[in-house]
Amino acid sequence: MSAKRDPSWYIQSKENAFQIPDLKTAFDVFKLIDVNAKGMGIKTKDDAVRVIIEKLDKGVDPEKKQPSKGLKKAIEDDQKHKAKLVDKYERSQKLYNELPSNYKRDLRQVFPGIEEAFETRKAEIKKSECTILIVGETAAGKSSLINLLLGESLLPSSQLGCTSTIVEIRSSREPNRRTATGFFRSYTEQGQPKKAPSPVMFDLTSQVGGDQFRRAVAETDEDGLSPYDRIEVTWPFAMLEEGIVIVDTPGIGGGSKVGKHVERYLSKSYGFIYVVNSANAGGVQKGRLQTFMRMVVNAAGAEGYNSESTMVVCNRWDMVPGSDREAVKQDTFEKLSSFFTDLKQSQIHYMSIMEAMKAVSMKTNYADLDRLQTMVERLLPDSLRSRLNAHYRWLSAVLKRIIYTLKVSKVMAAKSVETIKDELHQVKVQIEKLEQNAKDSINYLKSGINAESDLVSQKVVQFLQSRDLAARLFSWRADELPNDDKKKVAGDAMDRIANKLAHEIGAWEREHNLVTGIKDKIIRVCKRDFELMEEQIAKIEGALLGGDGKIVRDLHQSVKGPSPIKQSWLKSKGKGSEDDVSTYKGLGGMVAGVGSLKSGDKAFKKIFADYKLKYTDKCIAIMQSATKAFLESILQSKSLQEKMLKFFSRFVKDIDAVAKMIPDFLKADLELMQDLQNEMADKQVHLREMFPKLLNDSHTLLGQCDIFYVNHIMQFDYDLSDLIWDRQTRPVGSGSFADVYIASCRSERHGVFPVALKVCRDPLKESTVSDILLEDRTMRELDHPNIVRYYGATYTFRHAQQKRDMQWIMIMEVCNYTLKDKFISPEVSNPGKLALGSTAQLDAMVVMADFALQLGKGVFYLHQKGFVHRDLKLENILVTENNIVKLTDVGLTKQTSDIAQSIVGSPVYMAPEVLTQEQNYDHKADVYSIAIMLWEMWYGRDAADYIQQQLFGPLEKAIKDGLRPSLKMTTKPPEPWYELIERSWAYKPEDRPSVDTHCKFFEGFIRDARRM
Repeated sequence: MSAKRDPSWYIQSKENAFQIPDLKTAFDVFKLIDVNAKGMGIKTKDDAVRVIIEKLDKGVDPEKKQPSKGLKKAIEDDQKHKAKLVDKYERSQKLYNELPSNYKRDLRQVFPGIEEAFETRKAEIKKSECTILIVGETAAGKSSLINLLLGESLLPSSQLGCTSTIVEIRSSREPNRRTATGFFRSYTEQGQPKKAPSPVMFDLTSQVGGDQFRRAVAETDEDGLSPYDRIEVTWPFAMLEEGIVIVDTPGIGGGSKVGKHVERYLSKSYGFIYVVNSANAGGVQKGRLQTFMRMVVNAAGAEGYNSESTMVVCNRWDMVPGSDREAVKQDTFEKLSSFFTDLKQSQIHYMSIMEAMKAVSMKTNYADLDRLQTMVERLLPDSLRSRLNAHYRWLSAVLKRIIYTLKVSKVMAAKSVETIKDELHQVKVQIEKLEQNAKDSINYLKSGINAESDLVSQKVVQFLQSRDLAARLFSWRADELPNDDKKKVAGDAMDRIANKLAHEIGAWEREHNLVTGIKDKIIRVCKRDFELMEEQIAKIEGALLGGDGKIVRDLHQSVKGPSPIKQSWLKSKGKGSEDDVSTYKGLGGMVAGVGSLKSGDKAFKKIFADYKLKYTDKCIAIMQSATKAFLESILQSKSLQEKMLKFFSRFVKDIDAVAKMIPDFLKADLELMQDLQNEMADKQVHLREMFPKLLNDSHTLLGQCDIFYVNHIMQFDYDLSDLIWDRQTRPVGSGSFADVYIASCRSERHGVFPVALKVCRDPLKESTVSDILLEDRTMRELDHPNIVRYYGATYTFRHAQQKRDMQWIMIMEVCNYTLKDKFISPEVSNPGKLALGSTAQLDAMVVMADFALQLGKGVFYLHQKGFVHRDLKLENILVTENNIVKLTDVGLTKQTSDIAQSIVGSPVYMAPEVLTQEQNYDHKADVYSIAIMLWEMWYGRDAADYIQQQLFGPLEKAIKDGLRPSLKMTTKPPEPWYELIERSWAYKPEDRPSVDTHCKFFEGFIRDARRM
């Protein structure tokens, strides 16, 4: 064949050489690059590829990748950051020790074991080692990946010699120190615990010692368990900085005992690399991934799991056909991101570890290997930052609770004894009511689940006995058979049978919507009840603070933290077609684990006595016998119904904990108030004199912690270089604290797009940073089509060269119009300017109703989240080119309880209770503002100008006396519209309708108008 006939294998780079499919093609390539193969003894494709690589390299060794200077600097910086954090722990601990005993008791109730936590957390920070955990599916290539990264064939990597225990790998600066130490696990004999044997040493400088070590790593007993608890390796690896520990683990799916090994290390790991076998049918094995995520979540504890310290390597990419790769990438990312929250595409690397190892053996550079090493180097700083963040969050939550406690004391100190008694009684009543509501919700769910689980148990038994299931379950193909390794065949067979049964039950369950139906019921009840309870808690705690609910909101955000279980659950719930076979949450996995049969049972092992893969038909018959035994074990089990109830109860478990936490959290407040009441009664005035100092110290320390977070932990969404912005241009708007500019932003995903920049005029300070971070978190919480979109934050320095005086920049959606532009203009045909009942007026009313409906939806969303806008007016409501309404200045929003005696907004739009400051106000204040806006939209006039003309005397008195814009000018609104506006600006908040009523009104009008 002439080489010119097929130019597809023209070698442009060394990576092309690894894609050569066969020896014949390799000889064609020889002709293209002028290689004479005679006398070279080339017998295989790999021999030919090696010659091609040598030709392309021209005999020059590739540059050996050295440890990244950035990696070393990251470790050095981390040591400095840890020292600063330890200092903040010690100062916070000192502050805690200075608190009166009743305040400490409050903190101990909210943070159990707080005294010990201060010491253990400081000790944990001071530890110098940084652990990177390598985890993944069985036989995915974890050990091969480590060998590749280390540049040494250290670990066993064959299919028959996989890692069966934990292997810790540390770097040594001593070039001759190459050792491994095996630590045996403890065991029991006749029910008595026995001391583990003495550790065994392996000399890795010799071939014999290396072979012994590799056998030890893979060694298992007849139950598939390693005799070792762990094996520690010390080796002078060039790619490992001192203080970094790489940990290899047994594969997920390699046996139920494996999880305990992995879970133990997750709690102290700074990050992990998850390895996937891309060549597997279906790619990511979701059941195994869910099992792993359960361990991650459990290990993360209260701090929560942070996905930025995660990296995924999709191995055996060379075995995925080129035409399928994009689809496989998409499927892989969707599966992974449904469990690893906030995972980015840049954290996933698709490669062939085997091809990369070939490149290393041929002494040539390989692009995929270079990228892998770069990603690992980037993972470490992210992981270090993630661990610092966990400490910051705990410390921040403690300080915010201290501030909350002291604020309550300050408020109570200013009240009379009778007032305190009255408020204490009210809080008691509300807590008891909340506690009863929580119990009622859980009891309702549990009673329903009991009945549902009984019904599902009956249906499962019927399905297990059905011919339909038997036809599929007993059908085994040759490619489904386990290997004939005598030690492992029984265990592997049981895993395959269990997985097959779990898959069948999972498909059957989804078809009949059994589990999803129960989950939906739980979610409906919880959404209804617990969102209401959370709002009630905010009101109760805000009342304790005299209305300063901002502290409550900040405290709750710190204590709650992210909930990866909830996010994963809700995401998977929305995808009914997903294959949920996890033993953690799948019905199929639960049923498969019911039987008493174990892989180590002699009777089960006996079934496989004559199992030889070369006799395929006989092996299939053996698997059918094993399947029958497995199924009978389940049907004969007396625990199916009990385990079914336990399975469904797990869905309520987290909610049950929340229900208990709600009254417990408030009971701490109640006990605090009782302590303070006694304190006041005993006239311990000297404690009140301590409040200012303690409060000041708490705020200062929190501000310093937040500055530390911004400078050393926070990942900003954009760099300043991503903004196309001429700072010399004049701002398009200015507020009390910031200026607004129009700019453009660059991103890989969206290209260049227009943005609005809200630039804080003053540099970030200890006294302002906490409020700015709270505003940032609030903006990130809000996600609604009628709320201006928040893209994230970046920063600049007022003195760039010295990197001094950081200025915060919020990046938001830009809109070109406001509602004032759309309605207050002589050119606008407002409904109130047009003939009553005319077609033109009806059209104008539909336009107005559409804008009013969008406005209402945005405000209603804020109210559902527990916020009040407080400054609604036409110029604050933005409008896009497509006439989509966007609420802005939502950063000024406060929680309902956070608005006592605070005037923010424009007087003419302010509700009477806001203007007069006679009482706390809530979401009904926004309804009043909307009524004024509706008047302006109807008549096309500025309400402030109109009111000013009618005003004689103070505005507060005039409003109290009933002064409002007139609804009887020229063409007044139809009676339903008239009544809605008039009710909405009623003097008493309780007489005003909700925003939801507004939405329903305008939805109905638009619907009826379109039918005409």
